[in-house]
Amino acid sequence: MDEFKIKINDKEHQVKLKKISDGEYQVFYDEFIYEVSILKKAQIRKNDDDHYRKENGIIYVESVIGGIVLKLEKKVNEQVTKGDPIVTLIAMKMETIVYAPDSGVLLEMMVHEGMVVEKGELLFTIGLK
Repeated sequence: MDEFKIKINDKEHQVKLKKISDGEYQVFYDEFIYEVSILKKAQIRKNDDDHYRKENGIIYVESVIGGIVLKLEKKVNEQVTKGDPIVTLIAMKMETIVYAPDSGVLLEMMVHEGMVVEKGELLFTIGLK
């Protein structure tokens, strides 16, 4: 049996967990026993800002997925505001919009419509105001 400290709404709780079978557990808490089923393991999501970096007043924005550039929403030298859609990617019939992480001027667009990009590939740069 494993013992854990969990936090719910800023309050810590001590629980014990006993595995019964795959995805089936007993949780011992406050003199009660709860039977739980794990339907889907939680995925640790990276921060939204993991797809760009700031260096010397320039933001370098990378692709969050591998896919095809469906649409360019802005043009080079155009002013952009934080949250503006810049590039729309498509993969497996799902569209993903890459937004401007900060306000500034769109300096470079490294991709064009119809281009295939890999996850992590540089899409565009923004010069900060």
